[in-house]
Amino acid sequence: LDPRWIFQGVKYQVILINWLDYRKSVIKTDTWNFSKEGVDRGWHDMVRTDDLTQESGWLGPDNTILIRACCCVRQADAFLTSSDYNCRKETGYIGLMNHGATCYMNGLLQSLFHAGEFRRVVYAIETEKEDEVDKGGGGGGSNDEGSPSLIEALQNVFYRLQTAETAVNCKELMKSFGWDTADAFTQHDAQELNRILCDRLEEQMKGTRMDGSIKRLFEGEMENYIECLDVNYTSTRRETFYDLQLNIKSEKGHDLRTIEESLREFTADEMLDGENLYEAEGHGKQRAKKGIRFLTFPPVLNIHLKRFHFDMERMDMVKLNSRFEIPRRLDLGPFAPGAGNYLLHSVVVHSGDVSSGHYYAYIRPELDDRWVKFDDDSVTPCSEFAAVEDNFGGNDLNVWNYLEKSPAEIRNATLPVRPRIHNAYMIVYIREDSAADVLRTPDPMQVNRRMVERCNQEVRIAEQRRREKLESQTKIKINLVFEHSLCSMLGFWDYTAFQNGHTMKMDRDQRVKELITAAEQMMQVPAVSLACFCLQYRATNRQVRFGFMKLTDPLRIHIPTSSAPIADAMDPVLTVLIVASRQYEPIPPPLRLKSPHEKQTDDLRGWDDEAIMMLVVKYFCKTFRKIVTLGCYYMQNTEPLISMVKDGWVKDRLQDYVKKKWVMPPKSEMFQDLEDSKMDTLWEVWEEFSERELDRKKLYKPANAEHLLSGDIIIWQEPSPDTPKVEPQQGADVGSVAPVYPVNNVKDLADHQLNAIDVSVTLHDRKQPLCVDGLVLNGVWGPQRPPTAPPDGKTKDGAPPKQEKYEDIALSQSPAKFFMPVAKEMQMDLRWLQVHLTGTIAQAFELDNVQSGETFIWLFQSGPSTGQGEEPLNTTPARTSLKDIQRAAPYVSPTAGKKPLNLHAVEMPFEPRPESLEHGTVPICLRFFDSAVREVGSEIVYAPSSGTVQDLLNLAAQVIQPEWNISQPLRALEVSDGRLLKFYRPEQPLRTLSMSAKANLLFHCIRIEADRDNDFQEDRLLEVFHCDRTSQQAFGHPLLIAASPGEKAGSLKARCKELLGVPEAEFKSWRLVRTGARSGRVHLKDDEPWDSDTSQDVRICLEHVHPNPTLSFSRHSRASKPLMIK
Repeated sequence: LDPRWIFQGVKYQVILINWLDYRKSVIKTDTWNFSKEGVDRGWHDMVRTDDLTQESGWLGPDNTILIRACCCVRQADAFLTSSDYNCRKETGYIGLMNHGATCYMNGLLQSLFHAGEFRRVVYAIETEKEDEVDKGGGGGGSNDEGSPSLIEALQNVFYRLQTAETAVNCKELMKSFGWDTADAFTQHDAQELNRILCDRLEEQMKGTRMDGSIKRLFEGEMENYIECLDVNYTSTRRETFYDLQLNIKSEKGHDLRTIEESLREFTADEMLDGENLYEAEGHGKQRAKKGIRFLTFPPVLNIHLKRFHFDMERMDMVKLNSRFEIPRRLDLGPFAPGAGNYLLHSVVVHSGDVSSGHYYAYIRPELDDRWVKFDDDSVTPCSEFAAVEDNFGGNDLNVWNYLEKSPAEIRNATLPVRPRIHNAYMIVYIREDSAADVLRTPDPMQVNRRMVERCNQEVRIAEQRRREKLESQTKIKINLVFEHSLCSMLGFWDYTAFQNGHTMKMDRDQRVKELITAAEQMMQVPAVSLACFCLQYRATNRQVRFGFMKLTDPLRIHIPTSSAPIADAMDPVLTVLIVASRQYEPIPPPLRLKSPHEKQTDDLRGWDDEAIMMLVVKYFCKTFRKIVTLGCYYMQNTEPLISMVKDGWVKDRLQDYVKKKWVMPPKSEMFQDLEDSKMDTLWEVWEEFSERELDRKKLYKPANAEHLLSGDIIIWQEPSPDTPKVEPQQGADVGSVAPVYPVNNVKDLADHQLNAIDVSVTLHDRKQPLCVDGLVLNGVWGPQRPPTAPPDGKTKDGAPPKQEKYEDIALSQSPAKFFMPVAKEMQMDLRWLQVHLTGTIAQAFELDNVQSGETFIWLFQSGPSTGQGEEPLNTTPARTSLKDIQRAAPYVSPTAGKKPLNLHAVEMPFEPRPESLEHGTVPICLRFFDSAVREVGSEIVYAPSSGTVQDLLNLAAQVIQPEWNISQPLRALEVSDGRLLKFYRPEQPLRTLSMSAKANLLFHCIRIEADRDNDFQEDRLLEVFHCDRTSQQAFGHPLLIAASPGEKAGSLKARCKELLGVPEAEFKSWRLVRTGARSGRVHLKDDEPWDSDTSQDVRICLEHVHPNPTLSFSRHSRASKPLMIK
């Protein structure tokens, strides 16, 4: 045993027995990690030595002490590593990094890597990158050209596992899979990944010289057979396998103990006799046996133990931790001719339960006595017991205080056990006569020299990036912004829209004056005429503004803190505005003086931020509703803002924008030397505090008295007229004209931009059929095909047809008469009231009855007949405006800084509030279904609130259309989540209907159909619901069918097929399944009575694939996200 051994989490117990009264015995229990350094563990306070007498009971015969000890070891011995542990040096191997929840991938990759022949096959595949390297192109590294190919990424991982000294990064491989961050943090099944990975590798190897190599390594063959016992007739079908999925619990429910026992069950014969005779071609019904026999086993045999099992009592997946033994040598001769012996090579272990867990691998690289444990980036030697026996599973006895119980209770007690949640999940065996060839370590240089050169080149590129990253910790990137870049900005302040004039890197400890020196050469402006301002975050006001940088400041102190919105922790950047004295023109570098005769420029070296401020100045043209940036203006803090108008700076900067016709020419008197009182009537100035908040400032007050600071933003404009404020009136009539909000100043412009919103409105017909979980009951099963789809899947010009939504295709094939949903984009204002919103929608869709007040619009977040049946948005009085409705809408990732809004509307004959109806009536939506369970039509009826279901059926009979082919008598029922919720008796009061309290009556509706089964007195009216094969969830609408006692499942299934009108090609994959909490899930055979299980909780379903799989998982959790390599 290695001296660095450790047994972790050992729970142990020591009992000092009292000879006279065992109930006084002293019991001590603890948990400890036992190692060579921590081997001694115990207590010093069991009993005082003075009390050790025979009279006290602590001493027994011959003055003996009785001590009992027991312990529970959770796992076999492990390996205690320190910070200086080197995997390569200690074991010769290295591990793989875990990038979230990728341990399952790491265990599988290590298992594949140590099959040397598989590694050689991967190395030998030629890629396009290697062709570039061979031609001297350099390749440039896989990260420079988007996602690498799967082959390249796998070659890189394997080559680094063979040659590197530290754990290998798998991000490149995951990127080649098409995975994102969510995939990295979602744990999947290792065996599932193995199948998908091998399939993708084979697919990419087609047509190459390595085509078929993976098959030769992993593919075995089996034969399905049916052999008649009394006539000479045999039916066989061969199929291949890449792994064997073996039960650890038999189909009959008992535990299997070994691989051999599971293989015998896998190949056991099933007798077809009695009522289950086999229909042999040309011989009629015959006694026969059917089963599976193995023909060949591959050199590398992957065995997957089916530890994850669907428990019908819990209706959930569970993990089976029962004991299942794995032999080191497996004789497969009894299962296939000439199969021979197989040697255990690796064991991939799963520790945990269904919802969470961890994978790691034990591998025997040379098939000798040396085992190695691969646990992500940790690689340690281990004992054979830890690799094999410790992972059989089963239960361990736990420590317990049996002295609390009487002898009789102890004799009848069940010993406490703890399941071993760590157990073998995937096992790899190597055929003994092929082991030397399969495990031989390939020399990558001999197998593929060009691959080695490419991988080495990418290692050098990675090292260069590492050095650059190290350098970035001592240097800072600086984005220089010049005044002309500011002048190109339109609209309100957006610090992310700067056009960087130049990017450079400097040491973080360099001074600002050195940055000025660099800018001096670039701009060809003397350093005395330049000043620097760094983009900063003002936490108090939550503003991002430019702030002055002193010449003596080190650059380091201006780096934004990590909490600032402008901070980038991975690649910090300083955005620096270089301001030149106002004698220079605001043009791209190099700058030039406005006048060649200018002798002196402003000296900015003595800038004192306490006395001088720099303002970013803008101008608003209300005619064009445009804001332009004039530039940077510096001034004394005590100067009034109007000084920049009086000295001509504003007029001078406006000229270019007037020439470009971006703004209207200002009035000439605005720049005349007028009295101060008249200037107040010609100018307004606002501070842009934020996009939402603008404060008007005084023209003649000192700038510091107006609480302005360096970097603040002011906006000039012509004075705004005095116009009354527009306030939407509560209680306005339906169809009222939506108010128009004038834009007279920048404050109005900000309000307009904040409240203007593009709304997508989809108008639905109230007679539109239900569409729950993406399924429309239109009688079409299997893949939906649009009626206009070309037979070969292409249009006349050869282009693929326009993609249509599955739901739209399904709706177009419905037998019900209605108009298809119509969508329109509209410009709205969040300040509108509901009446303005509905009036605008009615006008856009030309709903005259709404505008005249005869009908009303109901608004929904999703289709009224789809989703989960949420209530209308305009039933809640609190949602009086469009902004209130937007707040109630589900979160959608915002674009252009504003949460988009999608609304669904439907025209209804009454308002979406109960008080709008006549007293004593209740509206109910009736959806009519024909004998094929197709929705053929719907109507809204008004029933007396004190009436019964029979009154509802009478109203239904009055609105039935002849083309619906629904005969009387009728029955009423309610369906929810694909199951029959209620079957209503005629005498039942309407107020007891479960849908009566729901606001969305289009979704919470009553199903009306012909009561065609009321004559079958002896038959049972049976609910047969649809169940998705993948998710095991009910969907659609169930079928009600009269089933005779003892009727065969085959007959019942055939009648379901006929009623539903399912094509034979589709129906052949459907199964009739009986489910029950106790009996579990049973696939009924054709000759088996459907009611052979008389339990009360038994249900019958048709199990098949959901016709719209893209939405069939809408009720699933994120953990059920399917694994795929894209």
